[in-house]
Amino acid sequence: MFPLKVRDVIITERVVSPESRTAADRILSMVEAQSVRRMDDAQLNDFLIQDFASRSSGRTGQSRNNQELILILNAFSWPSDEEARDKRARLPALGGIPMLMGQGAWTFRDAASLRRHSNGVCQSAFEVHCAYGCCHDCRYCHVGSHINLMLNMGELAGRLEAFMPRIPWQRLYKFDNYTDQICYEPELGASKTMVEFFAGQRDRYLLLYTRSDNIAHLLDLEHRGHTIINWSLSTGRQAALLEPAAPTPQARIEAMRRCAEAGYRVRVRLSPIVPLAGWEDDITELAATLLSRVSPDLITLDVVGWMTARQMSECMDIGSFAPDARKEVETLLETRPDTIRGKHLLSHELRTRIFERTLDAFRGIDPGVRLSICMETPEMWETMGERLGMKPGGQVCCCAPTSAPGHPMLRSH
Repeated sequence: MFPLKVRDVIITERVVSPESRTAADRILSMVEAQSVRRMDDAQLNDFLIQDFASRSSGRTGQSRNNQELILILNAFSWPSDEEARDKRARLPALGGIPMLMGQGAWTFRDAASLRRHSNGVCQSAFEVHCAYGCCHDCRYCHVGSHINLMLNMGELAGRLEAFMPRIPWQRLYKFDNYTDQICYEPELGASKTMVEFFAGQRDRYLLLYTRSDNIAHLLDLEHRGHTIINWSLSTGRQAALLEPAAPTPQARIEAMRRCAEAGYRVRVRLSPIVPLAGWEDDITELAATLLSRVSPDLITLDVVGWMTARQMSECMDIGSFAPDARKEVETLLETRPDTIRGKHLLSHELRTRIFERTLDAFRGIDPGVRLSICMETPEMWETMGERLGMKPGGQVCCCAPTSAPGHPMLRSH
């Protein structure tokens, strides 16, 4: 586990089972905190209301001067829908993040809703969660300064085993996109529990999603080819400017190599691609470094978005952007600084140039490499679909529910 320095540790009233209490003790041994307190839900609600009022909201880079971390050690309690509605009404500070009140073990990613509200092409799937919040301090991130870890992972696996037969169409389960769970291992215990659980499934696969290099705990686990590890990867310049607490791209690539040697299928997501000055050469260099060390079965591309022009200018130095990207953001700041529909802030034309240059960089080294795009518009699929060799709705991507070993569009291992 990465050693954590936090302002407060809160242990909730749900941390009572031997499993969760033992995990809490392991995690606390790696944490330096000004205070460690136990709280019931009403106390946690009051604490968070006061804490939220003292902080700036928005992206991490907008409030970088008041980002003292709060660590919440918690556990699932599986409340009924009625109990959850009552708790949200009484305890509003907990309602925005279901895990804070013992819910949220899995959520449904609704492709139809994403298409309506964000104009993005996606595939519906259930996603599994055990945590919310991250310690990497990436300037464009939205998860804020609270880290909530759920500690009763054995119970989660048991509940998931009972749930999975209800969705026989889903083969790949993404775990976890509200955090970087690997940072908190092996003390958290989620990797061991979930990897070994999926190793026993006949045709179901786990996707671990990370930008960490904390992978030693994974190397000796019995995964039986049923765990895929997807790294979020950036260029060296972007990592240095915008991801100050994350491992370097070189360290992430070395982690990929070691996991591939241990038999894991590895995947890459260039996410988010931020068009800094010189990004074209940076992408070319990254492609050469990556493909000289590992052979991902898939690389998914994702251009920075999910924020307004004002948020982008406040969380990142747009003066470091390439001239065309900087001009676009400056124009938006003058015309519609606080308006965006869904994900896409930068223009279709600029995003197309980014995708085309990235495809050229990777395929110039390995013509057979499989690339896809994430949450892009129908218009972008019309532009890029032929070059990608797939159609919207039938695409493979890092976390699509059928993008599992055996899919004909994926590179075989």
